[in-house]
Amino acid sequence: MTLPGKHSSTLGRAYLIAGGCIGFYAVTLLLLPHYPVDLAAFLTYSVQTLLLFICIAVFKHEPTRNRRFVFLNFAILFSTAPLAHIYNFVGTVIPAEWFYSDTRFSRFLINQYVFRGAYFFFLAIALGYLAIDLVLREQRIAMKYIVTVGIVAMFFGVYYYPFLRDPLYLHNTVDVQEWKVLDHAFSGIKQNTGVEPTADELAALPSVRAAFDAMNVSNEPARVTELYPYLYADNWKILVFKPLHLNQVYMSILAIGFVILFFGYQFLKDPPQGAYIEKVMFLFLAFCTLEAFHAYMATSIIEWQALNHFTILGIYFSVLVLSLVAIIFSLRLHFITSAKGEFYEQELAESPGRITRWRDLLDDLVIEKFFNRKVILGRLLVDPTRR
Repeated sequence: MTLPGKHSSTLGRAYLIAGGCIGFYAVTLLLLPHYPVDLAAFLTYSVQTLLLFICIAVFKHEPTRNRRFVFLNFAILFSTAPLAHIYNFVGTVIPAEWFYSDTRFSRFLINQYVFRGAYFFFLAIALGYLAIDLVLREQRIAMKYIVTVGIVAMFFGVYYYPFLRDPLYLHNTVDVQEWKVLDHAFSGIKQNTGVEPTADELAALPSVRAAFDAMNVSNEPARVTELYPYLYADNWKILVFKPLHLNQVYMSILAIGFVILFFGYQFLKDPPQGAYIEKVMFLFLAFCTLEAFHAYMATSIIEWQALNHFTILGIYFSVLVLSLVAIIFSLRLHFITSAKGEFYEQELAESPGRITRWRDLLDDLVIEKFFNRKVILGRLLVDPTRR
């Protein structure tokens, strides 16, 4: 049985360790040479560092073995947070050649494979396992992982196969190859005449027409007009990252699909669920929707500077959602390390048909603000004053 007060010390220890790590992040950024770090980016991996240690604490104190793996998956997801801080020093304190022989692409490849690839893979695994765990409640943990990883790996393999085959795939896409033709012609004319050619003038150049014919480009004038905005400033970067952003959209939609499966099954079968789990899934529905929206907009905005402003604003919204996730995870940790929480979770695992769903702190708040307590008492909501 959990001792009184253990929940507060456990949660406090997790916050203390996370706070120490975030303090270490700040000190190293002040003392060591590094690439520029936006406040939004710092807040993102700081909140995820907090989530990492809360998940580890929940994993260690979960009273049921099956539920531990749910939070192990989230801990693996948020383990990318310390890597995000280390990434700031690649090419300054940390030698770039450790990661790729051509040091120009070291940071690019870390970003591609870790923060835009592995992160979304683990996000889909974490949410997929929660949904599969609900649907295949009676199956072994190994079978649940086989189903979850199989589904996620299948989609991930389809979307990311070009990146796994060629690390520099983004620099060799059809869009980029066609842009290079236009950029070469654009730069040449501007250098020789001092005047920037128009899209129509570029489309009429024999060199451009010959190159596009060799690439089997149809409707060449329309294609030149489409690519023309990317010839200015750093707008070409949007074109380079477009396939990766689309993959983020697809993986986010896959994660949203798992959340919908979770709530759909919950609606149809209504099995008793662990405390705060539904709130976790709801917040991740919002988070994944934001991630999909941000990635999609990154393929639609054609001005690099405007995209940076939009991205920073979007990150703040994501940080807000992740902060709410941290609160829910903290409430979960507080609950399972209490005597009543440990008893409820064990009973839920051993004989779920004999108990009703726990009414948590957020349920109480909603009832107090929006409903009549005397009416909303039934199968879904347990009266805490009942003896």
